Amino acid sequence: MRVQASPDAVAHVLAAGGVLWVWAAYPKRCCAGTPAYMHAATSRPRSDLPFGRVSHPELEIWFRAPGGREPDVLEIGMHGRRNPKVEAYWDGCLMAL
Repeated sequence: MRVQASPDAVAHVLAAGGVLWVWAAYPKRCCAGTPAYMHAATSRPRSDLPFGRVSHPELEIWFRAPGGREPDVLEIGMHGRRNPKVEAYWDGCLMAL
């Protein structure tokens, strides 16, 4: 898996401690066939499920995907202007494909 992080996202995560948690999760209430959506946070999510370390030169990134699958490219970017938040994309999508 290759990681591409925007300069804004790297600066945001470094300002928050330098650690990023990325995971894919299904909505709490969903119907059959609903895809898992990507989530990213600078604090560990409340979960006992294991995360694996992903190589990045500037950030400490911990990643968990459904079924052990991985994207070809994990993209990290920023979303929002008033309250910017870090987001993760699975090969350019917010859904884990």
